[in-house]
Amino acid sequence: MAVALTALVATGLAACAGGAAGPDTTPSASSPPAAAPAPAAPSAVATAFPTTPAGRQLAWVVARMNAGQAVGAAALAQHFSATFLAQVPPAQLVAALTQVAAAGPLRLVGLLGPSAPTALVAHLDGAAGASLKVSIVVGAAAPNLIGGLLFAPFAPYSATPVPTGWRQVDTGLRALAGHATMVATEVGQSTPLHALQADTPGAIGSAFKLYVLGALGSAVAHGSASWNERLAVHAAWKSLPSGDLRTAPNGRRYTLRYFAQQMIAVSDNTAADHLIHRLGRPAVEAELAAMGMRAPQLDTPFLTTRELFALKLSAPPSLRDAWAGGTVAQRRRLLARIDALPVSLADATGWTAPREVSTIEWFASPADLARAMVALRAASQRPGLAPISQILAKNPGLPLDRKTWPYVAFKGGSEPGVLSLTWLLTRCDGHSFVLSIVLNDTAGAIDEAGAVNVAEGAVGLLAKAR
Repeated sequence: MAVALTALVATGLAACAGGAAGPDTTPSASSPPAAAPAPAAPSAVATAFPTTPAGRQLAWVVARMNAGQAVGAAALAQHFSATFLAQVPPAQLVAALTQVAAAGPLRLVGLLGPSAPTALVAHLDGAAGASLKVSIVVGAAAPNLIGGLLFAPFAPYSATPVPTGWRQVDTGLRALAGHATMVATEVGQSTPLHALQADTPGAIGSAFKLYVLGALGSAVAHGSASWNERLAVHAAWKSLPSGDLRTAPNGRRYTLRYFAQQMIAVSDNTAADHLIHRLGRPAVEAELAAMGMRAPQLDTPFLTTRELFALKLSAPPSLRDAWAGGTVAQRRRLLARIDALPVSLADATGWTAPREVSTIEWFASPADLARAMVALRAASQRPGLAPISQILAKNPGLPLDRKTWPYVAFKGGSEPGVLSLTWLLTRCDGHSFVLSIVLNDTAGAIDEAGAVNVAEGAVGLLAKAR
């Protein structure tokens, strides 16, 4: 979703956005929702850990693993959140870290993709050629306790080349997934620059959060909400990762703008669910058609991330089947049963293969997502709605040349078998473009590095478009 789940150490838990399981359901568990750029080749020289809260906590974890000394429960409590330790007891955590430490001594090679003060994804090298990708998320408030930690094999290279023409873009996308769709269009032009099955809906993961942001903008415009309104964290509205708002104390209040920033910048699932509950499900559903979606019934009723996790991770097969085959009215009647289901990180253990990709998800076509981005751009130009464009620019998704692209808005989404990448790009000459890619595969996980390679090539083509 980008739905990304914060993962348990060494278990490959991820909900969404790259990594193993679930909604960023945006690429990778416990990681920022944006797609990471293709990593550089491994370096023989270790890099210093960032001095951010996430960097300091990761440095501590790696140092303790390299020291080869057992870590006591008291020390773990000083570095890991109570929520994390409740789901991964100290003995299990120590055993997992010991298993990872066997690949050591570990050293930091570099960061993968955009990072934030409280979240990063890094490349670690170990002995005998071992290479790991680690994602970490820490709390926003001191002492910045670890709320998510995931170690996974590092697979930096993709056979998918960076395309230099639109035909190569098509070829690259088709090689990545059974369902490969995309559109590249200039804002204000009726004919796309290039399209590949652009009107065919697919699962989009956390890209659904664009419609939640649109609903918030509409509420602010109509005076029924404000950016500075403070909303309390509710236990019943907490979801699985990505994002660390799920670890915030119940009752703590944040502004709606902060919830929106977290929802987009790090694809925080709990932030998205809080906004859906605050605005009301009908308001978000109304935004689907208002922002240009051609088949809004596919996302009606509009799921929260917790509901999607409940359906995919803990619902009995009969309930999943009833949802998948139900009418809109029948699905609405199922929501109470879905909301009553328990959801925990333990449920996501082993979610590494596609689950119900074509039936339980949020759905849109690349053309729908392009129209959504254009609608948000237009809304941001209305009085009082400038924060929309600022929020969308928090995470660029790719390390682009800002001399060529002074403004970049991005939202991605992923879970096993699902990857969506959507950009709104304003070029230095004032021309704006939208690039949207939606990939689905029911057979296995999608090569995210390959998709990023294709996206980089497509952005390069847009830089030259006339």
